[in-house]
Amino acid sequence: MNRTHLVKLVLTLTLVIAAAVASVYWNEARKEVVYLCGNFVKGVSQRSVLRQLDTGNFLQYQLEAISTGSRITVDSKLNFRRYQCIIDLDPEGKVLNAEIQ
Repeated sequence: MNRTHLVKLVLTLTLVIAAAVASVYWNEARKEVVYLCGNFVKGVSQRSVLRQLDTGNFLQYQLEAISTGSRITVDSKLNFRRYQCIIDLDPEGKVLNAEIQ
């Protein structure tokens, strides 16, 4: 096996391993968003929602005021924000609904 062949083989293996690792992280980030979103049923307090979101390893979230109360948008940079959980809260800070988009 000549040197060029060896370099190509090493580069190919490196790319395959990098793609496998990236796909694992992508999927873990997706599962976090989807799984936690399923926990937020009507009536859950904002405090409980934020406490659960703070346990995520790959999540980020934003809290914003809207006309009906507030909204928490949850996503992950690891999957380019492809999966989002939108959590709407009433003025008392209780979940109205949570859905994946």
